[in-house]
Amino acid sequence: MDIPHVQVILDQNQVPGALRTALNRVKARVSLRSLDKALADGISPTADICVILPRKQSSPDVLDRILANATERACATLVLESTDELVGEGAEESAWPAPCPQGPSATINPGVLPDPLRRLMTRNEETSALNADELTGRIKALCEIRSPMRRMSEELARLRRRDAEGGQDVLHLDEQLRLAGQIQRDLLPGTLPDTSPLTIETLYLPANFVSGDTYDVSRLDEDHSSFSVADATGHGLPAALLTTFVKNSFRGKEVTGTTSRILEPDEVLRRLNAELFNARLSGGQFITGLHAVFTHSTGQIRWARGGLPYPVLVRAGQAPRRLASYGGLMGAFESADFEVVSHQFAPGDTLLFFTDGLEALLLRHDEAFSAGNIEDSTWIRRLIEAGAAAAIQEIRELATRTPDEKWRKDDITLLVVSMASQ
Repeated sequence: MDIPHVQVILDQNQVPGALRTALNRVKARVSLRSLDKALADGISPTADICVILPRKQSSPDVLDRILANATERACATLVLESTDELVGEGAEESAWPAPCPQGPSATINPGVLPDPLRRLMTRNEETSALNADELTGRIKALCEIRSPMRRMSEELARLRRRDAEGGQDVLHLDEQLRLAGQIQRDLLPGTLPDTSPLTIETLYLPANFVSGDTYDVSRLDEDHSSFSVADATGHGLPAALLTTFVKNSFRGKEVTGTTSRILEPDEVLRRLNAELFNARLSGGQFITGLHAVFTHSTGQIRWARGGLPYPVLVRAGQAPRRLASYGGLMGAFESADFEVVSHQFAPGDTLLFFTDGLEALLLRHDEAFSAGNIEDSTWIRRLIEAGAAAAIQEIRELATRTPDEKWRKDDITLLVVSMASQ
């Protein structure tokens, strides 16, 4: 990856020491610009990420103008509410200032989001000071999405040029949604990490151009891997944008200084529930999801779920069965508890983690299936007989050939987690 260009916009502030440390860690190329100059000339056209440190009394209109400029240039933005004293005169395009001792508080502001999700990602009045580790993680996350954002900007520019040449004033919505869906898929895991002795098969099947589902498979350290699945209520672009935020919240590892710890699955879901509830999304959107942690040395997997269908265990010599646990919608209530379930893998075991779109499709086609008993479906029996890859392909074909009016069309996400037979 090329070196990211981070532009820091100051309003008579020095750069806090925590931010300076974070930028050094990501080896970013840094330029400084005063708030007045940013308002007059805009953000540098070469900037990949913009970090804004306004005064507390800065007008919201000022920030909105800078964020609008960032949107035009596909520049991811991080707004920091500095906790340091303001010193000196405003910088124009100056050298690196001396660091201040305290860390800032921060909020990610993509700028392209609709009001409900934008409020979710711009609340900073209650945000505690962030240390260098947290800032490093957020800046790295922005670096990861800068390439998809650039591609989206370039594609939209191409569409505008095409429409101008053809005398059209409005872009076609379906092309924008198609592009958004492609970017959403780009943010899913590409090559899955090494999870041996487990093998992972995945299915990600949006109902439309964009999906309200997401998933993640990550290697947390040399002995732990994590698996996550989430489903936002509703469909279309609002649900898709919410899942993009949720995916970033499925962080299963907490780093403090030189130490780290693996978060328990229920702790991950409780944190996500608190973030969603405190955002008070006007659309009444909620999340169902599951987060699991696998320990390679012991072969044990632990998970917590909130509202998602119960996982299904397929074990040789036994009937498939659901593994029930309590845990409700995330974002619906201020206080929520999620039960942690442990399972010791045996050779030949398979676990299915999935969203309710899979049940909706099977309800239409599988005579042995009725709501809530997917373990009795003929599709499960074919999975046992033919393997995960063949079963996943069958779901793809069923969804493709089923007319929209014949079923409650929904996004489908499936993780098949297996341990090979000895």
